[in-house]
Amino acid sequence: MAEGDSFRILTAGEIGSFKCRTRVLEQLLAYWDRKRAARAWPLRADIDPADITKLLPHIMLVDIMRVPFRVRYRLVGTEIARMAHFDFTGHFLDQLTFESGDAMDWVGCYRQVAETGQPGFGVLHWLSPGAAHRWVEFLICPLSTDGRTITQCISAEDYEPLKPVEFDSLDHATPHQ
Repeated sequence: MAEGDSFRILTAGEIGSFKCRTRVLEQLLAYWDRKRAARAWPLRADIDPADITKLLPHIMLVDIMRVPFRVRYRLVGTEIARMAHFDFTGHFLDQLTFESGDAMDWVGCYRQVAETGQPGFGVLHWLSPGAAHRWVEFLICPLSTDGRTITQCISAEDYEPLKPVEFDSLDHATPHQ
């Protein structure tokens, strides 16, 4: 990972008051927390896209497969697909290459959330054309279809604003051939 890149599981005490650079992540975490009520995590059926319409461009819904551990993108928001220059809905995480300098262990991030049942927060930095440092913040929250096992995650990404020339020169996400 690049200097300043990080991922960590949030503590139970942080969930109700977590602050970061972007309101998108804070709003998703607050929504997830409300939907779980007194449970460890919400059910997938508790999540209603109509409740979070302003967040949808930044949202991903993934399926968690256990043996072997894999992550499949069920839904990728339009802003995420725009930034990646590719809609990777339907693809497995381990079949994709993102930003060329991205050393984040994305599978490991999802694995930690699935194993702990707690949301995880991360920051990723990259060097854009012209040597400007830019950030991406992301949040991964566990979901369950049966109330016993983490079977999905809802996650969000938000990005430091880019100039058009920086956006146009971003690497494209690509599936492995």
